[in-house]
Amino acid sequence: MTDAGTPKPPGPSTPPLTTVLKILALLDVLADAPEPVRVSALARAMGTSRAETHRQLITLEAAGWMEQLPDGAYRLTLRPAHLGHAALRQAGIGERTAPLLERAARQAGEVVSIAVLDTDTARVVQRAEPGRSLHATLLLGDRLSLTTSASGRLLAALCSPEIVRPLRERGVALPDADALAVITGTRWATSTDDDEDGITALAVPLRRQDDEVVAALSVHGPRDRVTTAEALAVLRPAAREIEALLRLDTGGAFGLHG
Repeated sequence: MTDAGTPKPPGPSTPPLTTVLKILALLDVLADAPEPVRVSALARAMGTSRAETHRQLITLEAAGWMEQLPDGAYRLTLRPAHLGHAALRQAGIGERTAPLLERAARQAGEVVSIAVLDTDTARVVQRAEPGRSLHATLLLGDRLSLTTSASGRLLAALCSPEIVRPLRERGVALPDADALAVITGTRWATSTDDDEDGITALAVPLRRQDDEVVAALSVHGPRDRVTTAEALAVLRPAAREIEALLRLDTGGAFGLHG
């Protein structure tokens, strides 16, 4: 029992919004679901009424976080992935991998970057320069095509079917079957840039311990300076070091154990 003269610990100055807490709890349930779910199943899992659960889903759909399928079931869009990527950056992932990327960039003499799937593109979440004047420019946050960029093509081919299938069902442009088969076999992808400046790229996968591909590591530069053999000689060892350093797990999106 607390002594009457002992001050009580201060409580929160502003109480949390119960409605927001409920929606966040619903997102947790949806994230654990292996497939699209129906309103009735979500209501049972949440212990709430069907009407309340439906209103929450409609709210998330309006915000772009959910989509309803023709059969009435709901599933997450890829929009939450952006928050996950931001959380990784704020957690210091960039600080851990920056020296490895910088070394790879110096070895390649070109820009080296890490990209992840984000909605219907590949987004650059980390990059390093070789420390000299460059003809090619690739900026942090740039969005790359899934059909014409090396990183995008690699992720479209090697990411798990559960991630890629919703893209195809929404009509997002993906590499054709022959291109996907080649990338799956070689475990690397090149760009298909045919512009006059001749910028090209080559990407290799970054994997979790369960071998699931979660990101692409690429080198980006003028075509006359980026050769397949030299790029692979730099990227493959760097990828192994990055995977070991990050200790890519089997449960998270792209992060550290513990």
